[in-house]
Amino acid sequence: MYIAIDIGGTNMRIALVDISGGETIVKLESHRVPQDYSIGIEKLSGYISTLSKGQNIQGVGACFPGIIDKNGMVSTANNLPDWAMKPIKETLQERFSVPVKLVHDAQGAAIGEALFGAGKGYDRFVYFIWGTGIGASDVKKIDEKQYFMFSFENGHHIMDWDGKQCNCGQKGCPEAYLGGDMLCEYFGSDMEDISDDDPRWDFVVQKAAQVVLNTLIFHPVDLFIFSGGVINRRPFLLDRIRPIMQQRLEMFPIPEMVLAQKGDQSALFGCAGSFLIDLV
Repeated sequence: MYIAIDIGGTNMRIALVDISGGETIVKLESHRVPQDYSIGIEKLSGYISTLSKGQNIQGVGACFPGIIDKNGMVSTANNLPDWAMKPIKETLQERFSVPVKLVHDAQGAAIGEALFGAGKGYDRFVYFIWGTGIGASDVKKIDEKQYFMFSFENGHHIMDWDGKQCNCGQKGCPEAYLGGDMLCEYFGSDMEDISDDDPRWDFVVQKAAQVVLNTLIFHPVDLFIFSGGVINRRPFLLDRIRPIMQQRLEMFPIPEMVLAQKGDQSALFGCAGSFLIDLV
């Protein structure tokens, strides 16, 4: 059994995951993420203690938004600034006496899809998150045990020098236009209240197609796996992105573009699955 933790900009999910004979989420809880790290790490430790009671826990895997350095520390977290440069890994290891792994959120979800979902059987693919934030991970299978995998911030390349202000401090980033909070601002209401045939989606689709195309130029793969709150709730967007890609793209063939098989649980399976593989 493993404890898997998916910490987002708003909520954190903590799960007891069994991957010994297939993959099963035995228990799952969801809680708000405190902005204050001291409060957050205490609450997180309490949730882990509750879920792990009476279980033989082999490890704790956790994924975070932002940048994680080579020492497994969250060095940058735009949505959770007080969690940056804190001893998260060391604290959890000390309290629970098991191995702890920290991975980028896109990387964690990519591991879940590579081992248990839509990426299973592929030697390489790009995992694309489109939710509160935008991020991606390039996944390359070396052998059954080793994977080369790195996350990159495709939500923060510059599409327009004088564009919309982004939370990262730059202007003209994809996330400034397409992130979940920014879309709510754009529509003036929650996306759940916006119909799929609303003409304002045209602007969103054009921007999204540009981001996917730019990502493909730097990461020419045959498969894109999409997940995240925005695309999971509005899968029709993929169907509208494809024809724009076909019109604009000349350098590479259009990749297969699918939704993650594990949906919003990809990262939880990936956090547990990270103990089955070596990242090189």
